Amino acid sequence: MTEGRDRRVIELEGVENVRDLGGIPVSGDREVARGLLLRGAAPAGMTAADRQLLFGDLGVRCVIDLRCGWERQAHPTPAHPGVDDLHIPFYDRDIVGIEYTEPAAGTRVVGRDVACDPDHFYRSLANPLTVGQMARCLDEVLARVTRGVPVYQHCSSGKDRTGIMALLVLAVLGAEPAAILDDYLLTNVSRDRNYQQAFERFLVFAQGDEERAHELTRAHRARPENLDAFHEAVCERYGSMTALLEGPLGVTAERRAQARAACTVEAPAR
Repeated sequence: MTEGRDRRVIELEGVENVRDLGGIPVSGDREVARGLLLRGAAPAGMTAADRQLLFGDLGVRCVIDLRCGWERQAHPTPAHPGVDDLHIPFYDRDIVGIEYTEPAAGTRVVGRDVACDPDHFYRSLANPLTVGQMARCLDEVLARVTRGVPVYQHCSSGKDRTGIMALLVLAVLGAEPAAILDDYLLTNVSRDRNYQQAFERFLVFAQGDEERAHELTRAHRARPENLDAFHEAVCERYGSMTALLEGPLGVTAERRAQARAACTVEAPAR
């Protein structure tokens, strides 16, 4: 782990955008316990050293994959002894009954992949079928971390779907919106480091239009507007984030108290 800009960042050789939610402040002068809730990109490129760090040193015993089935097939999660690999996609035509197929203006569909418009995508996440998958994922996460079992959640790049699950978990634990946003924006360290790689990917969607590809690359950074769009869609459909947590996501006051007791610690004096 780095000790500089943010010691929650975990540097792996073959996986980008990995970090521990531990250390994020929550209400009551507490913070998220370290080593329980990890997030990042798809672990398909893990090296032997990465495996040792993630599954050995950090003790991760459950990996939750939020990707579509076709993404998972293209870049499978490597199996590891003693580690559960759960596939709980947000979108999947066969598993969930809904697939995201809306390309951004000026782009084309590539296979089953699209370059989405971030505002539209984040609003779409409030649909009941995807929220049902969020409930499953949240249940699996809380069931494990409240027993002290570390969990690693990921999608493809660890920004959008993973970012929403991090938001929900942190909301359960009592994090303020500003702290949730700070964690979300930390993705840009990885995103900016890999700008050229992202640009080349979007260039394919933009059919060789370099100006449009640069626009898409910048638009697909982690931005406050993304979480705002999700929050607005949640409020429109469910009334509030609290109503979403207590209703469709099934987080009772008792379960929230259990999670806070097990997954947060007293914050050090600052």
